[in-house]
Amino acid sequence: MRESTMRRILMYTHDTMGLSHTWRMLYIASCLAGRMQDVSILLLTDLSIVGRLKFPINVDYVHLPGIVLGDNQQYCARNLNVELKKVRAITLPDLELVDNGGIEAFGGEDERRPMGIALYKRPKDGEIFVIVSRKKGPSGRYLWQYRLQDEGSGTIRLTRVREFGEWSGEGEIEAVAVDDALGYVYYSDEQFGIRKYHADPDAANSNKELAVFGTEGFAEDREGISIYAINDGTGYIIVSDQQANEFRIYTREGAPDNPHNHKLVKIVNLATKSSDGSEITNSVLNNVFSAGLFVAMSDDKTFHFYAWPAIAGNDLIVAPNGVR
Repeated sequence: MRESTMRRILMYTHDTMGLSHTWRMLYIASCLAGRMQDVSILLLTDLSIVGRLKFPINVDYVHLPGIVLGDNQQYCARNLNVELKKVRAITLPDLELVDNGGIEAFGGEDERRPMGIALYKRPKDGEIFVIVSRKKGPSGRYLWQYRLQDEGSGTIRLTRVREFGEWSGEGEIEAVAVDDALGYVYYSDEQFGIRKYHADPDAANSNKELAVFGTEGFAEDREGISIYAINDGTGYIIVSDQQANEFRIYTREGAPDNPHNHKLVKIVNLATKSSDGSEITNSVLNNVFSAGLFVAMSDDKTFHFYAWPAIAGNDLIVAPNGVR
């Protein structure tokens, strides 16, 4: 039987203070659907009137429960009587909730509001772990790591396996990224630098910090982290310099004599404004994104799409599907 080549794209936006975010995301989805063959795009939004919008062929939506920004500048549910202090688990591509109403993070702690989150799939056995950061937390155990397990009844549970992560005491820790292949987790200590640890909780000295880089040159906050991986272990770590509206690019493999010495190799200025979230893939998607796609979000929830060669230029390696 011939394997399906259908591409599935999941897009998310919320409209806490208006409908413009969903409008923009729908426009992007419409453009992608018009230019890409064999594509199916699903838009997640909490916009209450989303059903009144016109969706093109191959684009549909799921309406999520809404959230609002309260007078205390904290987000809360618009209509439901629920606390936003849980981790949710949703299957792909079916978008089914399999967490039995949500999984509490940082149980027993005073500060339990999750912020950044990343998944780690351990190569040796395929076990999946969830690494969660929070709005505030103590240095040395700011992040918690959980083992994701199937309960056998169609739901999953998280079992805490590690508490780790130094914090400078300034700003917060929001951006978390994992390099599955090399086995490292990186996170942005916003006012200080990028910190690096083993991603495997069972690794020797797993709670020992391996590196701190990006401590100089940033205008203020270090934010979103993305990893452009090449299959020989090289590649790039891309970090948002939020207030400078730039992205700083470091070597993924470090230096020849020290794999934890991540050198700055390029700074790029893109159209993003105050970006705090980004992602990258090396996959060949189509003729436009023939060697990878970099997506970054501005603070007004505008998403910017860049072909990796446009960022790499003549300075960095371009590796379609991770192959040099």
